[in-house]
Amino acid sequence: MNLLENLNAAIAYLEEHLGDPLDWEALARKAGCSSFQLQRMFPYLTGMTLPEYVRRRRMTRAAADLLAGDARVAEVALRYGYESPTAFNRAFKAVHGVAPSAARHGGAQLATYPRLTFTLSVKGAEPMDYRIIEQPAFRVVGVPSGNGDWNVEDAGEKATAYWAELGPRIHEILALMDGSEPAGLLGVQLCRDGAFDCYMACVATDAPCPPAMAERVVPAATYAVFECVGPMPQAMNELWHRILTEWLPASGFEWATGSDVERYLTPGMTAPDSRSEVWLPVRPAR
Repeated sequence: MNLLENLNAAIAYLEEHLGDPLDWEALARKAGCSSFQLQRMFPYLTGMTLPEYVRRRRMTRAAADLLAGDARVAEVALRYGYESPTAFNRAFKAVHGVAPSAARHGGAQLATYPRLTFTLSVKGAEPMDYRIIEQPAFRVVGVPSGNGDWNVEDAGEKATAYWAELGPRIHEILALMDGSEPAGLLGVQLCRDGAFDCYMACVATDAPCPPAMAERVVPAATYAVFECVGPMPQAMNELWHRILTEWLPASGFEWATGSDVERYLTPGMTAPDSRSEVWLPVRPAR
């Protein structure tokens, strides 16, 4: 199946298990990608995180059940995975603006969030130029961040804050450049066993790793490389959105498990003519 068919299969699976805990691995298998990729992709495609979509769908169905009058509030709460009435009440009010008891008695204004369906929107207004490269494995040294409690779904926002906090340490990282390829300042989303490991501002280098930094090896991969022109982070975020919503569904490629690379080619990252690249690991669609 292609990407859109896989995503719709994941949504169908989700609808059948709305009362169960969110099973990232099962959903990722249905979507034909890793859990890391699904978490990254979903907000770009839908404008919301997957847990938020699940919450909205659960509360849509819960409101319908309460209006039907076939169950008490506590029973509906359990039906959709809430053992605590307080947690269910809070989630319900966040979606509908009223308490479950008010919805049960009728007359309250409620919100409905329909089931998602993924379709291909052919825009074609602007071409998306790319090239395919075979990149051998390379060693990077830099400052890692985002491990532990970094939520992959808001990785773009986290990365923006991370770069701002990095400040003058960028010069310490750049000082490690020794002609190794790929040249330039890199931002790498590193994975381990298909799961998010960390985000790292780094350079490819054979230089020794300083005590206050870390080193990783980015595995060999086939990459689709996209050029980006414009100020960071807006231009990069817009490019990622186009890659995942326009290019990937129609490309004949799949997002392969691996490390995503952002390559910054000019020193003034916030300048209007700032140049950078996105390297997306890919494989032929199956």
